[in-house]
Amino acid sequence: MTGSPAGRSLRWRLLAATIAALALAGLALTRLFREHAEGQFRQALRERLDEVTARVDFDAAGRPLVAAQGLVDPRWSRPFSGQYWQIDGPAAPGVQRSRSLWDQTLALPADTIEDGTVHVHNGQGPGGQPLLLLERSVRAETPGAPPWRVVVAASTEPLDAAQAAFQRPLAWSLVALFALLVAAAWAQVAVGLAPLATLRRGLERVRAGHTTRIEGRYPAEVQ
Repeated sequence: MTGSPAGRSLRWRLLAATIAALALAGLALTRLFREHAEGQFRQALRERLDEVTARVDFDAAGRPLVAAQGLVDPRWSRPFSGQYWQIDGPAAPGVQRSRSLWDQTLALPADTIEDGTVHVHNGQGPGGQPLLLLERSVRAETPGAPPWRVVVAASTEPLDAAQAAFQRPLAWSLVALFALLVAAAWAQVAVGLAPLATLRRGLERVRAGHTTRIEGRYPAEVQ
């Protein structure tokens, strides 16, 4: 690289600052996208939880029954589709569950759910699918009825795929932006350091005895 040591120093500092700024911007944008996508994912899962809860009824013994024919999402009927629901009792996991679970049940963490609240968990489904689970408790109207856990779960693989699809064009966009910023910064430094190059030549002429003073117009910072 040509130019003075000061010019090389400023150029490399600008390069380092540009890389750091774009790296931080990339991380921030990826995080914002993930948070937005997760918010929409949870909202959709919350609507499914409301749908299943609305279909829960109780028999004469106080056991929950779900009118599965009223649930509209066909993925709940397709085995291992990534969309599941399940109802657990105090000591009876999977008393009712979606056909998509086939012969398996969701392993739920120990939890105490207050009436009217919704809890969120991460877990695994059939075949080790990564799941996001939402649950709430329901009770029969009879006094002293025990709580039952209503759970809906969805595979987070589509969420991970969406983030990966977002990161690829983002990375290429940041690379293109980096090239443009570096070119602009290089040109800006070259123009900005031009008075210093003129000053250096003037100082060399004074040092060599060719003149007794430095002539020319310089920016206020140089003066």
